[in-house]
Order: sequence, then C-alpha cells, then structure tokens
Amino acid sequence: MAPIETEKVEHTEVASIDKGKPPPYGHLTFLAQAAATEHALTPLQAMRTYWRAFFWCLFMCIGALLWGYDAQVGGGLLSVPQFRTDFGYISEGQPILPASWQSAFNSVSSIGGMFGGLSLGWISDRLGRRGAVAIACGVSIVGVLIQFLTPKHANGMLLVGKLINGFALGMYVSCAGGYCAEVSPLALRGITTAAVNLWIDRKSTFMSNGVIRGTGNRTDVYAYRLPFALQWIFPVILLIGLPFAPESPWWLVRKGRYEDAEKVLAHLGGPTIDAKLQRQQIQETIELEDSYAATATYADCFRGENLKRTIVAMMVFVLQQGAGVVFVLGFSTYFFELAGFATNNAFNLGVGVTAIGVVGNLLTFYTVNRFGRRFIFNWGMVGCTIILLLIGFIWIGSANQNAKWAVSAFTIIYNFVYQTSIGPLGYVIFAEVSSAKLRSKTVGIGIWTNSLCGMIANIVIPYLVNPDEADLGGYVGFIFGGLAFAGTIWAYFFIPETRGRTVDELDLLYEKRVPARHFATYSLYDGDGDRM
Repeated sequence: MAPIETEKVEHTEVASIDKGKPPPYGHLTFLAQAAATEHALTPLQAMRTYWRAFFWCLFMCIGALLWGYDAQVGGGLLSVPQFRTDFGYISEGQPILPASWQSAFNSVSSIGGMFGGLSLGWISDRLGRRGAVAIACGVSIVGVLIQFLTPKHANGMLLVGKLINGFALGMYVSCAGGYCAEVSPLALRGITTAAVNLWIDRKSTFMSNGVIRGTGNRTDVYAYRLPFALQWIFPVILLIGLPFAPESPWWLVRKGRYEDAEKVLAHLGGPTIDAKLQRQQIQETIELEDSYAATATYADCFRGENLKRTIVAMMVFVLQQGAGVVFVLGFSTYFFELAGFATNNAFNLGVGVTAIGVVGNLLTFYTVNRFGRRFIFNWGMVGCTIILLLIGFIWIGSANQNAKWAVSAFTIIYNFVYQTSIGPLGYVIFAEVSSAKLRSKTVGIGIWTNSLCGMIANIVIPYLVNPDEADLGGYVGFIFGGLAFAGTIWAYFFIPETRGRTVDELDLLYEKRVPARHFATYSLYDGDGDRM
C-alpha cells in the first residue's frame, strides 16, 4: 500500500495547469503557491481584502435563519390559545392539541428538510449555488402560502405546508454551508461556516420569541397567520439579492467557465489578489480529485476515503444530539420553573440564556482560527459530558431547592459551552471536510442526518422527561452523559483538524490515510511538497 501512496504524491508534485512546462514559481506547483498565499493571510487581513466574500456568505446564511425560525415559531405556536382552539378540540373548557398531532407538527419540517438536503447535490450541481437557492426560495414561498391560507381545523393542510417549506429549509442550510466553504478564503472559512449556526440557533430564536410575544395574545386567525406570513421576508430578500450575488467559483471552474470564475474571484478579493492563480488552484484541485475518482455521485460519498469524510460530516450532527442539546436547552424553561421562577420570568430567563449563546457563538469567530476545529470540538464534547453527568447526579436531590437552582445554573453553563464549541463547529467541520467535487452532496447528507437526529430527539425526549410519561427529569442527564462520553472517544480518533488546510491538502491527507488526530502536525512538504 505504501508504494501506491508514494506514486500518487509524486504525481501531485509535478502537476501543473501547463502540462509539460516547468512551474513558474521555482520548485512549487500552482497548488503550493496558492496555498502559500492563503496561509500567509491572517483573519483580519482576509476580512479587509475579502470583505465582499464575507458579506455574500452572511447573505446566503439568511436561509439558515429561516430554518431556525420555523422550528422556534412552530414550538411557540403550540402554546398560543387561538392556535390550540382552531386546530385542536375543547376538553373541560380548555383547548387541547392531540399529542400525536403535536409530534407531527414538530417533526414534519424535519422530514421535508431531509429530502431538501439530499436534493441539493443534484440541483446545485446543475443550476449552481445561486440557482439552488432560487429554487429553495420558490418552494418556500409556496409552502408558507399554504400555511397562511390554511382554514380552521384543516390540520392536514397545515402539515402539508410545513412539509413543503421544510424541503426548502433543508436546501437553504445545505447551500449556506457549502457556499461559505467555497467562496471564503482559507482564513475566513471557519468564521463564515460557524456563522451558519449563529443564524439558525440564535438570531432566529430572538426573532421567533419576539413574534410570538407580539401576536400570541390575539383572538383571531392572525395570532398564528402573522408568524407564518413573516417567513416570506426571507425568500423575498434572497430573491432580490441573488442576481447580484457571485456564483461559486468552484462550480464555474467545474463547468469549464474559467473566465467567469476569474471575474468572480477578482470581485471577491479586489485588485490586490491574483485571480488567475486562484482559478488555477481550483482547477488543479479538481483535476487532483478527478485522478482519485472520475465520478461524483451520491454513491461515491460512501466509497474509499470519501466514506471517512462523509461519516465525519454526519457524525458531527449525531454528536450534537448525543450531547443532549435538545434535552438541556429544549427543557431549560421547565428547569427554571422547577427552580421557583414564575412562568413569565422563566421564559425571560430562557431569552437570557439565548443571549449567552449568542456571545458564545461570536466568541467562536476568534477561537476557531486561534485554537483549531478539532481542539474546540473535542473539549466541547468533554465539557458537555461533564455537565450532563452533573445534572444527573444533582437531580438525585431534586427535592432540595438548592439542587433545582444548581440544575438551572448548569443549564446556562451548558448553553455557553455548547455554543462555543460543538454547536458552531459542527457546521464548520461538515462544510470543510468533504472533497470539492462531492461537497454539495456531502453537506446535503449532513443536513439529512441533522434533520433525522433532531426529529428523533424531539419525539423521544418529551417521553423521557414529562411527568405523565417516564418522568425522569434531570436523570436523563445520565443517558445523554453516557452517549456524550462515547461520542467524545469517537471524536478523539476521527474528528480531523481542518484549520489552515486548503482543499487539495485535505485531499492529500485523506488519500495518504493520515490518522485524523495527526492532521494538524503532519507535514505534506517533506516528500509530498505542498505544506508550507
């Protein structure tokens, strides 16, 4: 096996766009020269030079905000009296929503998102990243329209609308991560991909909470129609801006549109960058990947070294759910109420927890490049594991008021730890770890996994926690603490360090079968000639 690997590396070293001609940078190939240029940029320098790229990445994340808004506002509507009256039944003078229908209402968007994420690979490879977002916008507008026009007690129609909109949401999030990874320079790649989590979990939470507070006390159909209608804002903004947004230069090069790719690169980086060199870097990386596999199908995501990369893209989201994010954060208000806070104060404290999460996510914009992806993700898993086990142990004395206060405090600490580590880093790693030719398909598979795990967690955890079911309360911390401990061990062996690695360098590291825990220290220069 070793001789085969050496042959691949030697072929890569002499690769050049001008076949048969000596590379123009001495002993360096175009890949190495471009990599050297990217490695030399600090995040602050990259922000000044590539501010347009940073702006357009944030713009494409608007769709991710809609994913979070849909989930948060859906859960909020279940507590709105008019919504419960119009889609439930009256029992002993109180409006009741059947538990089975609540589960369907909470999970149907995730089902749509699973199929939307998987469809992205096929759609974006044919229509481009902008084209895929435009399709998602059209689907979302239709899905929201169905929800808005749903008459009273037409529960099935409402679910259909959420299912259709969920399809668009899966496309939005998949495209946001892939677009940020392809448009951002190396120094900003971790920041822009981490921003996807910020838009999903934090900004959407603030917005949905404000909407429910503003409309939830209405006594007409607009108590829930207005929250649905506000979702139209996002696809409309995206459709207005898409004609001006640059297409992914990676997609343009793969389609043979080299001049268009250079124009996009020049626009993103301004007059000080070498757009031709960057285009050649993209082209040679694509040629390098084509030398490993000639096709780019969904089946290829599960073949050879790509299987490892796909598993990582899936597992970061499995580990998020295994680390108990739905259990701790989804039931934070419940724990606050047990601690003695009034319902309104518990809700307000929940909003405060969200604000702490925003601070944590913003802190990641610095730490992701300072400490690296693997370091932050793995220590985040360790931190979440410890907190979950502590919640379980403290719950043994849950009859004690101090114990309830302690659980509430650890809920806040957990949120900060999660939002500074595995929350945003999951979106960074899953977008970076795939090969360029399979990125749209790999991120789609990742979002499929995210949707599936989130749906399962939202169905199962209420049965574990609720007093009328298993009534385990904080003891569920033992369950997720055990899962998180197992996940921590897995992460140590298989989560790679992608900080400071260009796409072609990651390709070489996987093809050379370098253990994931050695990615950060492995030298590609000695013998392979491309690490500087």
